[in-house]
Amino acid sequence: MEKISYIMSENDIQLMIESIVAELKKNEQPTVEAEKPEKLYTAAEACKILRCSKPTLHRWKKAGIIPFVRLGVNIRYKESDLKKLLETKK
Repeated sequence: MEKISYIMSENDIQLMIESIVAELKKNEQPTVEAEKPEKLYTAAEACKILRCSKPTLHRWKKAGIIPFVRLGVNIRYKESDLKKLLETKK
C-alpha cells in the first residue's frame, strides 16, 4: 500500500471542514416545505363567509358538519374547512 502525502494550508483545512459540516447539516435537517399557515376565522367571521347565524354554526359544529380548532378557550375555523363546506352546500 502506497502512502500519499498532501500539504494543506490552515485556510484550506478550515474551508474543507466548513464545507463538510455544512453538507452534514443540510443532510441532517428534514426537508419540510415551508407551508403557509392556514388562516383561522372566528365564529363571527365564519358566519359571514357561510352566510349563516351563530346558532346554526354552533349546531353544525356540534353535529360534526364543520370541523373546528380549539385555541385555549377560543374556537376557530380553518379556511379550507369553510371552503369545503361551501362547496358541499352548492
